[in-house]
Amino acid sequence: MDALPAMIAYWDATLHCRYANRAYETWFGVTPEAMVGREMKAFLGPLFELNRPFIEGALRGEPQQFEREIPDPHGGPARFSQAHYIPDVVDGIVRGFSVLVADITQRRLAEQALTEMERKVHANERFAAVATLAAGTAHELNNPLAAVLANIDFAVEQLDRGAVDAAELRVVLVEAREAAHRSRDILRNMATLARGEVTSREPVDLATLVTTSLQLAAPAMRYRARILYETCQTSAVLANASQLVQVFVNLLLNASQALPDRALDDSEIRVVVRREAGQVIVDVRDNGCGIPAALLSRVFEPFFTTKAIGGGMGLGLSIARGIVQSFGGILSVRSEPGVGSTFSVSLPEVAASAPVRVDPPTSGEVPAPSPARQRILIIDDETLITRMLARVLSGELDVTAVDSGSAALEILTAADCAIDLVLCDLMMPGMAGHEVYSAAIAARPMLRHRFVIMTGGAFTPTGQEFIATFDGPILKKPFDILEVRTVIAATLARSVA
Repeated sequence: MDALPAMIAYWDATLHCRYANRAYETWFGVTPEAMVGREMKAFLGPLFELNRPFIEGALRGEPQQFEREIPDPHGGPARFSQAHYIPDVVDGIVRGFSVLVADITQRRLAEQALTEMERKVHANERFAAVATLAAGTAHELNNPLAAVLANIDFAVEQLDRGAVDAAELRVVLVEAREAAHRSRDILRNMATLARGEVTSREPVDLATLVTTSLQLAAPAMRYRARILYETCQTSAVLANASQLVQVFVNLLLNASQALPDRALDDSEIRVVVRREAGQVIVDVRDNGCGIPAALLSRVFEPFFTTKAIGGGMGLGLSIARGIVQSFGGILSVRSEPGVGSTFSVSLPEVAASAPVRVDPPTSGEVPAPSPARQRILIIDDETLITRMLARVLSGELDVTAVDSGSAALEILTAADCAIDLVLCDLMMPGMAGHEVYSAAIAARPMLRHRFVIMTGGAFTPTGQEFIATFDGPILKKPFDILEVRTVIAATLARSVA
């Protein structure tokens, strides 16, 4: 028994040790001789409460199995163990139980390494999709940005000449705003795809995600096929938006690549969102070359691909299926050579009572402001943002603007602080927005519901975690004035209530 690499012991019904092998000396630094007669609670220390449910189960005569991390007695790395508690039952009475504890540290480290490798593969596939879309997206952005710059240049020239036609100037600025909104929507769609590390789940509208995916993939598809889209009034599904967008973009790009070079009118990609038997289903159909019957069963295998060398690693569909399955769904394929293929994503509907997360409104009436003139603190390291917001809001609010988190905290923690609302950027050098928020509400808890977070993208793990758990309003850059005023008025109304 002493030669075995696992810990083996016997504990009687009073939880006193009656036998222990030599492995306990290696794991806990206690000799077998010193183990005998010891009471389990005193021996295990903090581990006893963690193990209590399994101990009580063994004393009821029920075999137990569990895994546990055990500290090294000499200060080295912790070990991972798998424990078995085997009841000793004689004439229907539990006299004690035997313990077998095996070292599974190498297995756990290998599992962790494999998980990290899978995470990197997922990231590589996601960014491969981003790279595929990049050239088309640049083209999509250049058009509206050209309109923004040209219209603004024209407006500045007219003002410099002093010969301003107010009606014409308004048309020019409205067109510039529309082009800027179009640019913003393109960038937000790209951000949704790139933000795939976020693994939180919430009710999301599937048709909205499909629309986002179509907008992302359109530059790569529109010159190869006619895009047809049919949708229904769908229910929400419980999933992660960015991961589902990754799935749909992959399916759309695959459909585009499955089409032969031929006249545009002869090629078609049809996307259908439908409901059936408690499921929301998205079909992506192409009328391309189809998949040979002999290969159909292999399309979801990792590293299997029919593309030419350099055309892909053959992981996209495998990852897509894994993502869909993680949300309780199914990704399937039907194909007929020479006719085309249909990939179907089927996900369970969320109960009608489940709230669907939505972004701040971008249209409609702004809630009426409080009759009292209220005070707002704007925090952003980008002075163009603080100057713009101060210019826009100073007509209805008393505005204080600072360019650092430390400067903001001096104001928020001052004895005479009388700030009604804080508009705070998330990603800032020195002290980030989440640090400002934590320090401010620690000093003044009443500020908790007076924070509005602005962000152009949470690109650090801490920032992503904060955004995922923050329960207040979030303004996504670039925003327009209606969004800002709507969120500020609603937040002020809530804080007063």
